[in-house]
Amino acid sequence: MPNTSQLVDSIADRLQTVVEQMKQLQQENQSLHERLEHAKQELAQKHGSIRELKMKLEAAQIAKSIKGVGQSSTKAKTQIDRLIEEIDACLDVLSLT
Repeated sequence: MPNTSQLVDSIADRLQTVVEQMKQLQQENQSLHERLEHAKQELAQKHGSIRELKMKLEAAQIAKSIKGVGQSSTKAKTQIDRLIEEIDACLDVLSLT
């Protein structure tokens, strides 16, 4: 049967192992948080790029419909009016912040 000194040493060794594992897990957790934050920023940039490309596509489609033969200028005017309303709504939101 192990004596008290050996039990204390065994418990101290196990405690040291647990402390080392905890430190390692904290470092890993910090690293994962940093990666997550980076991924969120990258996603936000991608969403911004998509939004910008959609606006460019829509502008190109409007330009095409304005100068296209056989296209109704009413459709183009409607699209332009809708875009102006959307821009106004964005400006309103920005002015609130």
